[in-house]
Amino acid sequence: MENKNKNQRLGAQTLKFEQVELFKSESNKSSTIALHFDTEETNQFCDFTEAVLSIVTKSGIKHGSVTLFTPHTTTAVLINESETGYINDFKKRIEELIPSDSYYEHDDWDLRTENMQEDENVNGRSHVRGTVIGSSGVTLPIINSELIIGRWQRLFFVELDCARSRRLFVQTQDLN
Repeated sequence: MENKNKNQRLGAQTLKFEQVELFKSESNKSSTIALHFDTEETNQFCDFTEAVLSIVTKSGIKHGSVTLFTPHTTTAVLINESETGYINDFKKRIEELIPSDSYYEHDDWDLRTENMQEDENVNGRSHVRGTVIGSSGVTLPIINSELIIGRWQRLFFVELDCARSRRLFVQTQDLN
């Protein structure tokens, strides 16, 4: 889509994803869904608000909750505004706090011996960033079939490492 207003800012990105149903309760409306997608860059904010709202609406849950969870240690799930200034501020401050060009023992192949893989990334900074942010999941209430989020709040998956295939789990819990 072409941006006609050259000064217009777009905030976070919405990614294409594959939705895979992993579990559907036979006794109530609870379910677990995996969203499979590819990120494109370091410190990328991926907005999954509309996808989660759709899942909640289709669930038919009147009272319950929805949990978003990332199983990746170099990613985070955050709630905040989809505002370009905030996202740019976050990227600048996280780089200042945890610089990409610093030494990370995690990346020192002469010292590190645990959890090694052949295709291992040099991503010590991404692990530290994920720990500092400290948010691998969030749970939000569903009341009267409505997901309760603030007026400007959006649900973000944040890629702290490099472009790669990722998953975000969405689990709805029905209290009825």
